[in-house]
Amino acid sequence: MKKLIVLGTIIISLALKAGYLEDGISYYENKNYLKAEEMFLKAVQEKDGKVEAMYNLGLLYQAQKKFDKAEQMYLEAVENNNVEAMNNLGNLYKDQKKFDKAEQIYLKASQKGYVAAMNSLGVLYYDQKKFDKAEQMYLRASQQGSIFAIYNLGNLYYYQKKFDKAEQMFLKASQAGEVEAIYNLGVLYYEQKKFDKAKQMFLKAIEKGHIKATYNLGVLYYYQDNRVNAKKYIKMASDAGYEEARELYRKMLQAGY
Repeated sequence: MKKLIVLGTIIISLALKAGYLEDGISYYENKNYLKAEEMFLKAVQEKDGKVEAMYNLGLLYQAQKKFDKAEQMYLEAVENNNVEAMNNLGNLYKDQKKFDKAEQIYLKASQKGYVAAMNSLGVLYYDQKKFDKAEQMYLRASQQGSIFAIYNLGNLYYYQKKFDKAEQMFLKASQAGEVEAIYNLGVLYYEQKKFDKAKQMFLKAIEKGHIKATYNLGVLYYYQDNRVNAKKYIKMASDAGYEEARELYRKMLQAGY
């Protein structure tokens, strides 16, 4: 199953404000970090989108692995009730294994209705095997339309072997276009020996460029002794650089496929 989805650490504020803040965003997007820092600092000094500038400075410093500076900027933005900064600060603490601090700041953002923080808190609880709490947070976020939370809820139910519920969540996320949910449905159906459904899901994921689905479809055909389709899809995955596919395709050629 695919790793759970966490949001927030790489999203730069897109507020449409003229001046230093807008210039800083432009420099950041073009990876000119020195100029971006200069513009964001001027935005803070001139109060040109001050809170958003502090948040974006936090992103900039985090991208540069200047974690102390990132924390400082996020904290200043948090003091001004910036919920994006709360979520990213939680992610920073989680990466640093400061789990109690991460939980506290995620909770603060969640209580303010920030859906991404609800999902992030769910992931934290999942990692800590606090599954009831994880489910609660995912449900709260999903009720507010978070596709990522619905997908993560499917992963939680899959892990707990609640396969009917997992299927429901993956279907819901799939219908919203989440490719990993489509792929995971294929895996679920494969494991349940519902091979026709598994093929359908893998094909849908392949249409969206999912390489592992290409490989798994080839493997499915391989074990069904459908040599033509097995070779076709495993070769596709091999040509796309998927290492397991390369190894299996080499063995197939050696075996006379």
